[in-house]
Amino acid sequence: MTRQLIVSTALKSVGYDAVAHVLEVELQSGPIYRYFDVPLSVYEALMSAPSKGRYFDDNVQGKYEHRQIG
Repeated sequence: MTRQLIVSTALKSVGYDAVAHVLEVELQSGPIYRYFDVPLSVYEALMSAPSKGRYFDDNVQGKYEHRQIG
């Protein structure tokens, strides 16, 4: 999956697989996580949020099954 770099103090890059509904997030601190069964609307809202770190904390982290991949 290709991630794109974003401007955020918490997140470094974000990618999304629209077929598998998988969100991939690289944190500024280094780890990379995959979140499963994430709707496209959540990815789109994350990418357009004024504070991507806050949106991620409030709407993704702890809400979807995930796995650290890096």
